[in-house]
Amino acid sequence: MATVREYFDTDAKRLNGETAWKMNGVGINQHMVLGKISYCFEENAKYWSFFFPEESSTVCVENVLNMTDTAQCIIPEEVPISQIVGFADSPERHPLESFKFTGRIYLYIDAELSPEVNEYIVNAGTKLGFSVMIRDRVYVKKCSELTKPLAFISHDSRDKDSFVRELAFEMSTRLCSVWYDEYSLNVGDSLRENIERGLKEAKKCIVILSPNFLSNGGWTKAEFDSIYTREIHERTNVILPVWHNVGKNEVYEYSPRLADKVALSSSLGVKDLAKKLVDAINK
Repeated sequence: MATVREYFDTDAKRLNGETAWKMNGVGINQHMVLGKISYCFEENAKYWSFFFPEESSTVCVENVLNMTDTAQCIIPEEVPISQIVGFADSPERHPLESFKFTGRIYLYIDAELSPEVNEYIVNAGTKLGFSVMIRDRVYVKKCSELTKPLAFISHDSRDKDSFVRELAFEMSTRLCSVWYDEYSLNVGDSLRENIERGLKEAKKCIVILSPNFLSNGGWTKAEFDSIYTREIHERTNVILPVWHNVGKNEVYEYSPRLADKVALSSSLGVKDLAKKLVDAINK
């Protein structure tokens, strides 16, 4: 599971300026607090994110909220203030001083805060005119749970363009997170490790049974064997079969167990099929 610091580093996928403050004083253990200003080009706006390590106290958090730099949403190292910024792939450029502070502050606190402490910090920020969002270890845990796919789509790559890609997209628009290689893999990822993780974590495994799938004795067969093993191990129905241009005899030849399962057909159309699959997953 990712850490609070990792979420601080990766949540804001925007142009960011970062600095650090050494915190010490009464009621504060000496340590570094990180601050990051994120610039939203489309909204011409900016906001703060702060990372507080485990040794940070509530006093430390309040001190940061009360800093002049926080209220002005500036990083001293950004001078000259007339600096022009933009993205490498766009000709548009923006002066830093044109961005307006939204008042939004994200506090990444490497601790599991009680509801009382959480409320106290939010109220302290509200009194200063800020809209404070707290992202602590509880936030990280919930994010980790939400990122687990509800469905793994096992398919032959030759069926992507004609069917599977559209199905994965349609299920995603219905708020059903899917493990689908084009969505779930990044350059450099271990294919085997990520597929095995998806197979184990997903609530259900959708198997797209097509002539391509049934004739593939390599990767798709290995995936099916893993899914079948999981179903036996967990003693529950994991497989949601979808028949795509195949009949019962072909499915029976591949796996008698699959032929005995109630399946959905791609002839329903992608939208209706996606709805029925999502309903079955959420049942």
